[in-house]
Amino acid sequence: MRYYFFIALLMCCSIVRAQHKLLMLDKGNRKSAYYKVGDKIAFFKKSSRHKVAAEILDLRDSTIVFPGFEVRLKDISALYIDDKTKWWLQFKISQLSLLCGSIYIFADVANTGTLKNETVVVGGVLLGVGGLARVIFPHRIKIKGRTRLRILKF
Repeated sequence: MRYYFFIALLMCCSIVRAQHKLLMLDKGNRKSAYYKVGDKIAFFKKSSRHKVAAEILDLRDSTIVFPGFEVRLKDISALYIDDKTKWWLQFKISQLSLLCGSIYIFADVANTGTLKNETVVVGGVLLGVGGLARVIFPHRIKIKGRTRLRILKF
């Protein structure tokens, strides 16, 4: 009987120790992003304006542990956009517009041998939309209001 009790106690301890923690970027109504131990993350701290990029070593109650330093969740003012946080419209407009404008101008010059005014206007508008979209859409997500960072345990 003691043997079974001891095995049950060990199993309970191992289950408790195997809790997983995730860092969740809660963006309100939009899709949330989840980071786990081992993921790389880039962010801004409130105290400085320098980009910090590092790999997550551990997630505690209200801090993220990186190699050589820790950061409290309250000290992070913005996250840089990565593969987990970017949304289609934000980057594809700029990429597709620049690509389509370049191909349109190149294809017309290759077919006709000359550069027409209509081609310059259409291709220029597409290139302008792509360049403007790169400037307008920010490359970071500000942590304020409904956008929050949370550490989840399960």
